[in-house]
Amino acid sequence: MKKTETELLKLLGKRPILVWGARMTGIGFLRFARKHGIKVAGIVDSDPAMEGKRIFGVKVSLPSSIPSFRAAHKDLAVLVAVSIKEDEIITALRKFGVKEDECVRYSGFCGSYFTIDIVGTCNLRCPSCAYTVPGIKNPVGLMSYDDFVKVTDKMMSEVGLVSHVCLYSWGEPFLHPELPRFIERVHSLGVASAVSTNLSIESAEKIEKVIMTAPDYLKISLSGYYPEAYESTHTGGNADLVKSNLYRIKYFLEKHKADIFVEVNYHMYRNNIGEDLKKMRGLCEELGFAFAPCYANVTPVERLVDYCEGKVDEKTRKFFDLLLVGVDKGLEIAGPYNDRRCRFLSNQVNINWDRSVPLCCVCFDMKTATISQDYLKEPLDEINRKKEHHANCVKCLKYAIPPYLLGVNQAAWKKEADRVIS
Repeated sequence: MKKTETELLKLLGKRPILVWGARMTGIGFLRFARKHGIKVAGIVDSDPAMEGKRIFGVKVSLPSSIPSFRAAHKDLAVLVAVSIKEDEIITALRKFGVKEDECVRYSGFCGSYFTIDIVGTCNLRCPSCAYTVPGIKNPVGLMSYDDFVKVTDKMMSEVGLVSHVCLYSWGEPFLHPELPRFIERVHSLGVASAVSTNLSIESAEKIEKVIMTAPDYLKISLSGYYPEAYESTHTGGNADLVKSNLYRIKYFLEKHKADIFVEVNYHMYRNNIGEDLKKMRGLCEELGFAFAPCYANVTPVERLVDYCEGKVDEKTRKFFDLLLVGVDKGLEIAGPYNDRRCRFLSNQVNINWDRSVPLCCVCFDMKTATISQDYLKEPLDEINRKKEHHANCVKCLKYAIPPYLLGVNQAAWKKEADRVIS
């Protein structure tokens, strides 16, 4: 057993644990807890979309339930299991009266969260995505299984505790013919796996094989119920195919008794917040999937920097008209939070399909954002050191792009979206 695992188990002791974080980092801890027989009293998450859902049989509640958990469980410890918004959660816990010795930061034991983009291309060309940035032409390819084994071996040897591995970044993982094998490899290491897909996939057989391997978390990205809205922002996709595949996933989950947390991430635009939103919410409720609407933003960093410097092509400018929260307003909202540590940089390790390492998960251009040509040939400490004072970071921070992409201050985003809608 690695030192950090031993230290974490010692710190937790026999106390009942309340996990704050119902997505991948929290799911990663739940797998760890199940392995070591840790008593999990419950899960809380501030996203209303998660309320009432169950992960590994444990019900998700809102943070307002924390006083009830504390009253019901003597010596309760709250474990913060998020990769991005940890500081905000710690502040919220203080308001609930949770003391320092009652709070455990899971990130202190994991250190780094890994994303491995096993597919270097996508079947869609969404206008908000990096693959439609003019002038950026990254190499296209698939990570080999042998490379994946070597990468994950090195990952496990360099990091004390690995919470989870995301098998996606910019690419569409379902395009990889060996995706089920990759998921099985992650699970063989005792680590949770996550897959995100646009689900505009024509092979039911491929979907079934993935469900059979039971990735711990399956996120489906979409932006409409009817073709007119959906295909304007998930360009190249087929809305009817996606809906059919949602039903297929439900069928395969029941057929194979697969324990997978399925979440539909619904990107809200001006043209999909009426009947489209209502119908998709209803479909997710029917299927028992989490439905998480979010205000669409613009990626990657390179596109946002170009915008801030007055370099926007006409196609991109036209797409901006669909946003509920415009880029200028989003950056204005983000401004006061720009002094916070950039979580994209501090605890994320991203590895491309060709084993190269980008600066972070929100930079895309491999010509300017690559900090290591080969993850296997450099120690992780050296790779992380190369992130310091990178030229991309200077401009990114100058324009308050990290808090914009994190969507901080959602109350202000909602206020602006409501103003636009009215």
